[in-house]
Amino acid sequence: MTETTRTPLITSDVRPKAWMNVAKGLAMFLVVFFHTYLFLEAEGITGFPGRAKAALESFPMPAFFLIAGLFAARAGNWSFVDLWKRRLVPILWLYVVWSLIRFAFYVIIPGTNGDLGALAATDPLSLLLLFVWPSSSYWFLYALVWFTFGVWALNRVPVWLKVSAAALLSAAVTSGWLNFHNVGWNRIAALFLFFLIGALFSRQIHAFIANARPWQLGAIATVYLAGAALFVLLPAVRSVPFAATVMQVLAVAGGFIACKYLARVRPVEGVLSTIGEWSLQIYLIHLFLIGTMALIIGLLLPPVDGALGMLITAGCAVAVTYLSIVLSKLTTKVRWLYVPPMRKRSATRSRAASN
Repeated sequence: MTETTRTPLITSDVRPKAWMNVAKGLAMFLVVFFHTYLFLEAEGITGFPGRAKAALESFPMPAFFLIAGLFAARAGNWSFVDLWKRRLVPILWLYVVWSLIRFAFYVIIPGTNGDLGALAATDPLSLLLLFVWPSSSYWFLYALVWFTFGVWALNRVPVWLKVSAAALLSAAVTSGWLNFHNVGWNRIAALFLFFLIGALFSRQIHAFIANARPWQLGAIATVYLAGAALFVLLPAVRSVPFAATVMQVLAVAGGFIACKYLARVRPVEGVLSTIGEWSLQIYLIHLFLIGTMALIIGLLLPPVDGALGMLITAGCAVAVTYLSIVLSKLTTKVRWLYVPPMRKRSATRSRAASN
């Protein structure tokens, strides 16, 4: 008889930075869930309390930008030519290509809530103003361009000065004291702090997560929940400068520590790491699926709330995430959707030169 080897459900044998992919996966799913919640709410499918929106805004995007900042730590020492070719052009390519796809999609399939942003997705003005008035869909890519350039441009500025300035800007926006009247610009101003922290303190962040203990997670979670309760009971607290920013810092710190432990649970790690691996593609694709799904559900169902509305929202978020991964694997075969043609040619010439 042969003895069957069982894979343990929980293991401590994980890569030191495995938490990053898990965190990206968790953040991406929460983004999908948040957008599903918004689109279905517009179709009369509700159930989750309105205050859930505040909780969903605390972790996902600050986490994404902080992780992106970790990968931008060395960019500050590059020449501008290297920065332009290696980082800025690829991101700008994605921003332009997928903004054009977004415009075409909403023109071809009207009624899919393309008007949820500051400008209707079918308005040609949204394309003409692409580089000054970012859309509510792909502002994340636009932000990455400015954040990456900002880290490079501010490389010689004292750390305390640029972090303080970014923190003040974040506090001004999250408290409502400063409003650019554009979702993209408001979030760019509020979230540069996290990208900057990731770029400046990458070693310290990795060390913090590696050395973090469960009691620290418990302490952070307790403070965060107390703050969340205060936000619910006294909504005016949100207008206090730094209140929302501190909540985001707590959410990210606690979330990253939690992801370190989630990375040890094989089934959870497998699912979240897969989502994290495809997070960029999911981000680019998922709104088309949500818009279509919400349109169909709105036509088939009357307004729904309560537990059934919550179940429909959660089920749609899971389905959209899964279908986005499937489409991601298919669309990556069309390289120009994700990689600038000149980048592909450069890589081909480099390989030819080495042969």
